[in-house]
Amino acid sequence: MKNKDKFLTPRRSCCKITVLILSLFVLTALTATAQTVEDKWYDPVVTLKLSPGVGIPLGIDNDLFKLGGGALGSIGIHVARPLILSLDLGYSLAPLQTKRYVDLSESLSIVSVGAGPVLNLNIAPWFVINVFGKGGVFYAFLTDDTSTGGVNPWIIGGGGIYFRIVPPFSIGIEGSYRNYLGLYNDVNVTLGTAIHLGKARRREAPVKEKVEEAPVRPQPLTEEPVAEKSPEEKPPEQKPPAAAEGTLQIVKTEFDNIFPVFFKYYDKNPIGKAVIKNSSDMSVENLKVTFFVKHYMDNPKAAPAPERIEPGEEVAIDIYGLFNNNVLEITEGTKVSAMITTRYTLGGQEITTEHIETIRLNNRNAITWDDDRKAAAFVTSKDPAVMRFAKNVVGFIQAESNRALDKKLQIAMAIHEALDIFGITYVIDPTTPYIEFSGNELAIDYLQFPKQTLEFLAGDCDDLSILYSALLESAGVETAFITVPGHIYMAFALDMSPDEARKTFLYPDELIFREGKVWVPVEITLRQQGFLKAWQEGAKQWRENAPKDQVGFYPMHDAWKLYEPVGFPGTPVLTYPGRDDVVASFKSEASRFIEREIYPQVARIQGDIAASGGSPRDLNRLGVLYARYGLDDRAKAEFEKALEKEDYVPALINLGNLSFIKKDMQSALSYYQRAQKILPDNPNVLLSIARVNHEIENYATARQAYARLREVSPTLAARFAYLDLRGEEASRAAEAAGLKEVVVWTEE
Repeated sequence: MKNKDKFLTPRRSCCKITVLILSLFVLTALTATAQTVEDKWYDPVVTLKLSPGVGIPLGIDNDLFKLGGGALGSIGIHVARPLILSLDLGYSLAPLQTKRYVDLSESLSIVSVGAGPVLNLNIAPWFVINVFGKGGVFYAFLTDDTSTGGVNPWIIGGGGIYFRIVPPFSIGIEGSYRNYLGLYNDVNVTLGTAIHLGKARRREAPVKEKVEEAPVRPQPLTEEPVAEKSPEEKPPEQKPPAAAEGTLQIVKTEFDNIFPVFFKYYDKNPIGKAVIKNSSDMSVENLKVTFFVKHYMDNPKAAPAPERIEPGEEVAIDIYGLFNNNVLEITEGTKVSAMITTRYTLGGQEITTEHIETIRLNNRNAITWDDDRKAAAFVTSKDPAVMRFAKNVVGFIQAESNRALDKKLQIAMAIHEALDIFGITYVIDPTTPYIEFSGNELAIDYLQFPKQTLEFLAGDCDDLSILYSALLESAGVETAFITVPGHIYMAFALDMSPDEARKTFLYPDELIFREGKVWVPVEITLRQQGFLKAWQEGAKQWRENAPKDQVGFYPMHDAWKLYEPVGFPGTPVLTYPGRDDVVASFKSEASRFIEREIYPQVARIQGDIAASGGSPRDLNRLGVLYARYGLDDRAKAEFEKALEKEDYVPALINLGNLSFIKKDMQSALSYYQRAQKILPDNPNVLLSIARVNHEIENYATARQAYARLREVSPTLAARFAYLDLRGEEASRAAEAAGLKEVVVWTEE
């Protein structure tokens, strides 16, 4: 070994080590066999284990070392079934390779200490499987007196099987991977012996009930005497042991209100508890508890129960239930029989008991408001009726969308107007008004699924919020519930950053900024008054209650993680709004929004134009404002007015942008080239020249302009990096970045 000077220790004898290992092995076996072999129940507290074995070097270590040996001694502290904390002390010997023989005088010795968890799995009373992972430190040295030692970390992981010969003694085999970090790694195979120290309690045999003999009845003389059957001829009486009767009892059960809409939720969240008591004088082992309701469950649901219950001990077990879709057929609350089954081992005998309990299942529309997120389970965005409504509306407005407005804002606007055309109205439920029931967490409210609200054409605040949220989620728009005292409404997220929204919207105080997203609050109960009015009212309620900490905000996708939406049965026959009506109403509301947003800005810029005598700069600014809101005709008129004064470069670029948007590339190129003659190194000019030439596949000119753009404006060039690509690759990159329809308007 080249680095012998790494190790230094006194010379050790391999023979002495071998004798020591064999002596310990024999001593362990003799000690174990000396234990009493009476039939007892063992509850181990500490396990002492000795494991001699062989080490098979791996990888490059196989070229340096031969097959080695060693032993590991451990003390296992039983923390809790089935977990054991193991403290280890080990020694390993790895002989060095030579050309012709193995010289044990030149071997690597490793002394290690460590600790780690062991998982003991009792497959049967006499058979155990364990898995473990441990770590610690080691000291290694060569046995030829020429090396210096060193302390480093080591790790080991593996498993094994053990057979219990008598209660306190086991023998088995283990396999593991060891890595003495930076030095040596191998596969270690050991033969282990273990002594289990703990408390022992004699197992009592079950006491059988005394069977009293039936009295002999006198027989009439006219009848033949009935011959008494011999004991061999009598059928054996099948009775459980007396100790088993009344051994494990369910002494108490408590069930919460069970709501069909949360049937997925109950798979991982308890519906109640059962208190189980061991009334015998022996330990109950291998306990299994299941819960089952016929017709409403496909299979029994296992409850997490302790594997062992001591005599006289009581344990509370959470009950879960994986219900099926049949619960959504319950239109009126009903009582059903539920079965709690316990299976366990007592005195070596397997016993099964059944406990029948009556529970109540509420109707499919029932809910309590102890958690406002629960309403998310009713937001069935994948319901076919909901998807058909939402997809139709999105398809209607696709060709009419305004490029200047956020796409999700336009979808929300169109769906809101479509609901008005469809005839949805707001009606307070006189039996379960939200304003009263939301204040009582235990009161059972009635919520409609979106499909039901579409069919009934009416609902209260929670029903309409659920419907609008489901429609928007179905169209790819993220939503959230908002609660204020006595009321619930909703919000939807825009596809822009908070900074961008603050610059874009005239009234940013009508928006909600949370966790990097921009939300539009909508008071959905304001029917037939238009989307803008509903938006303004929703923003007003938020502004009034947020400073008082009286608002709740629950993003739908977060709520769905706990309360998954369920599929509501049935398909109503619905007549959806027509295309022309939806498009006309949407365009009208979009125009109202645009006019509201730009009117103050138009008035201010027109004042600047009057003061400057119609300067090209101010005329171009007004044109850019119109262009950003999709008012192309008005924008073009202002740009052309600016050019009447002079060949104003920003106006030339912006007129080219209008042609670029309409796919008139030749006209766009003409405007861009006029601007290039005046300001050849202007970043917006270079970008425009590169984009239009890239579109008409004049890649040489496009690349030349783009190369110059990277020199004068690296940031702008990085944003439009697709211009450095060609063909389909460039198109995919542009679409992925959302730049296909984007233009850069130049103000000055």
